[in-house]
Amino acid sequence: MLNPRNKRDRLNYGELLAPPEGYVLTKAVGTTYSLDLYALLAIPVAMFYAKSMEGDFQQNRYDVLDAIRQSKDKVDLFCQRGKIKVPLKYSNLLAFMEDCIEEVTPYIENSSFHPKIWVLRFEKGNEKLFRLIVLSRNLTFDRSWDIAYFADGVPATPNSESKKLCDYLSYFYSNTKRKIDTNFIKNLANVEFKNADGFTDFQLYPILGFEGKIKKHPNPLTEATYEEILVISPFVDEPTLKLLKENNKKISLFSREEELDKLAENDLKEIDCYCMNSLIVNGEDFLDSENNEPLSQNIHAKLFIGQNGKIADWFIGSANCTSPAFERNAEFLIKTKSILPEYSIEAIKKTLLDENYNFFTKYDRSIVEINTDDSLKKVIRAFSYQLTKVNFKGTVKEREEGDNYNLSITADLKSLKEDRFVIKVNLIHREDVIDLKCGIENNVEFENISLLNLSKYLILTIYEGKEKLDSLLVKMDLIIPEEREDAIFNELINSKQKFFQYLQFILNPDQNSGALEISENGINENIGIESLQHLLGVNNSIYESLMIAASRSPRKLKEIDGIINRLQKLNSEVVSDFMPIWDAFKEFAHA
Repeated sequence: MLNPRNKRDRLNYGELLAPPEGYVLTKAVGTTYSLDLYALLAIPVAMFYAKSMEGDFQQNRYDVLDAIRQSKDKVDLFCQRGKIKVPLKYSNLLAFMEDCIEEVTPYIENSSFHPKIWVLRFEKGNEKLFRLIVLSRNLTFDRSWDIAYFADGVPATPNSESKKLCDYLSYFYSNTKRKIDTNFIKNLANVEFKNADGFTDFQLYPILGFEGKIKKHPNPLTEATYEEILVISPFVDEPTLKLLKENNKKISLFSREEELDKLAENDLKEIDCYCMNSLIVNGEDFLDSENNEPLSQNIHAKLFIGQNGKIADWFIGSANCTSPAFERNAEFLIKTKSILPEYSIEAIKKTLLDENYNFFTKYDRSIVEINTDDSLKKVIRAFSYQLTKVNFKGTVKEREEGDNYNLSITADLKSLKEDRFVIKVNLIHREDVIDLKCGIENNVEFENISLLNLSKYLILTIYEGKEKLDSLLVKMDLIIPEEREDAIFNELINSKQKFFQYLQFILNPDQNSGALEISENGINENIGIESLQHLLGVNNSIYESLMIAASRSPRKLKEIDGIINRLQKLNSEVVSDFMPIWDAFKEFAHA
């Protein structure tokens, strides 16, 4: 357990999301604090093709396109407004997942929407299987050291723990515009999730500090008392450490060196403190890589293990060892316990401090001098928070002189009185910016936007003078023409060759995993008689695959029928050579 050298202890994010053999995903509800849009594109690929979240998801790929096609109406993802990462480049594929995202704005600026969970429903015929995944990781490509817990269960009888989860999710549905799936919630309330091997007494702790609800949904660690407690948390503060000292006889703390540096020496008195080895944290700086920007690999896991006698209580989830996580955030923890020696604090510390691996070292503050003046950061955070509360309303209008559109945006910034900052707004797909003025209602317009590039995402950048201080990506209220997704799909699959390659992937995804990229070039309407013969029947290709699908996977034929109908709306030539073949199989798609 928690041994990075042991492959059995590693949980792959993609594998956690993948359905069990024979099952398909029918619903997924997730929460995250911060969000990378390209990491979101990786999620459906994991859910439908059991792939890891590795690879270049900024490229247009057949597996991403097909996974999104299957999942976009099945995924609800809640994240904190203003915490979507501004992408370095834009892909039209992001448009398919826009409506999956629901932004949550905390009620006060120094609180956060911080839970990191997935609740998945898989189905096989009439059978339903639910999976709960509790993480310390956000939905990003961060390579820090995290921890996860997952459990499966089936609907049976009303369950008090699952009811807590239902109430928690229902709260966020009711406070956003997202429509709740009542059948999903009803089934979830009857699920008894299985304990992990070696653990018992599975308990869920939805923590809700919004709207003064913390007394009804508290952090269980505020009152828990132990003979010894082990804390793994990237962020720590003095009030929380003081509370833990009062409630527990002995504390061992694993955190980030820079976070421990911020605390006074007396704050850490009588606490055994450790931090990750700096050679590991900055290890990528020493790698010779031209393709990837070096990223730190610091600790990001959140784990509290409290022990009385032989009983060790494990608390896993999103909560840091900080006042916001204990008092005013939305968080999520699971608690489970074990009496096995290998899950005791002593055993875990022995693993983490193994001298053969040297992952963690004793914290030494003897040469530290830290400047803790973060007043500007607080001002920027307060200003950014007020900006995220603004409702950006957009309206698109088709231009008279062509097929493109103009986008008008209204933003009421009367509540923003800070005149030291300048706000610039631009669209996610292009760099030209327009200034927004605080203290008034703003009306701005972006002209000549193609249907393919219409998006609900706006980039807001905050400057002080010429210095860039912060950049936010937010969604605006905008009704986009219904034909946008069809237009994007047709732009991606814009040749006979690409259509046949896409068919090959749908029919045989495992056999075509090495040729996933949708080439931007190579549009070839006349693909040649030899290539067409190969694709349509010679040498065991699409024709034979269609025959197999008709007998074993008729669902695939129904999917292909939908794809053909979508492509025929705008460019029937793409599928024209396939239609004589399809006529022989179409009846199976509607069986």
